[in-house]
Amino acid sequence: MEIAEFSQITPENFVEIGYTSLKDVVDLNLTRMMAVPGLDGGDFEDELELEPTIEKGFLKPITLLNPGEEVPVFGVDTSNIDLGETKEGFLCAIRGSIVWRENKAYQYVRHGPFIFHITEANKHFLYNALRQRCFDVDEGVGAPILDRIPEHIRNILERWLQKQLSESCRESLLLWDGSLTTRTVNSPISVLSNLLKRARDSRNVVLALSKKTSISAFGRRMDSLIDTRNAPCLLDIDDVVRVQYGKYLRFFGKIYAAKLSPGSLSFRLDIDRRVSQAAGVQAVENLLRSDLIVDSYPETLRLAHVLSRFSANEVLAMQRYVAENYGLKVIRRPNIRQILFGPYGGIASRRV
Repeated sequence: MEIAEFSQITPENFVEIGYTSLKDVVDLNLTRMMAVPGLDGGDFEDELELEPTIEKGFLKPITLLNPGEEVPVFGVDTSNIDLGETKEGFLCAIRGSIVWRENKAYQYVRHGPFIFHITEANKHFLYNALRQRCFDVDEGVGAPILDRIPEHIRNILERWLQKQLSESCRESLLLWDGSLTTRTVNSPISVLSNLLKRARDSRNVVLALSKKTSISAFGRRMDSLIDTRNAPCLLDIDDVVRVQYGKYLRFFGKIYAAKLSPGSLSFRLDIDRRVSQAAGVQAVENLLRSDLIVDSYPETLRLAHVLSRFSANEVLAMQRYVAENYGLKVIRRPNIRQILFGPYGGIASRRV
């Protein structure tokens, strides 16, 4: 896979719609001031909690013994960050990265940053325009609450990048950050189902890893379910999850606890449910052969995460760009917690 193929995939909708949202600030001729927030792109967190309904003795780790085959590996991740507040709403930036390893070499391409001015007045337009243009859906839906819009826009970009990979790659491993569970408007059933179908049609296998999860089983958290002596291995906890939550959630992935290398870290791993268990295990064995695994996590996905994050200098550059081109004056709002509580105020919560 050549870099040129992905560099030509430019999500122009994000540029166009982001520009429209910024231009509205000038057209409205309202007070234009921004506050400088902390740096934090945020991660989606799985919020499932399991009861110990199945005895642990019935589950045995699936040891990954076979060497596997070397195949191309692609990782996708995105991030968002606040740039500042305005009287009407706030500004944020979105960026996504694709990293792939082939022939023992890593390559990458980044999309963004895309800057948006989000207000109560334009949030429905922003959310639905991006959904409709990126996924060819006709229906409009209610937009999430204002504070949650950035992560939903970020998720749209992430799904869009996953769509490009699903259609462009063949016989590859596609690593996604997060789960294959639908529970919010972030992951509408039709969009996720079509993405996985496109991937299967091109003989790709989707593996989704969650860096954060609240899943527990048998009264124990994910990172304590597998003995490090069995690594690398998988533990099939799919039935445990589905027994508890099958009535409320749609699971497009078969769920495992995964420890891909010795150590203390384990992760939730979802493998496309339409792929047989044997083929899914083979895909993980291929991953062990094809990518560097450090602390039980694939290097391709780790690099995608790192490359999608924003540095302090980039935030300053974007703030200056917006200030110079759209007349926004950057200010620093008072820290209420620090004023009220002094050294006992702790770290103020940040918008994700």
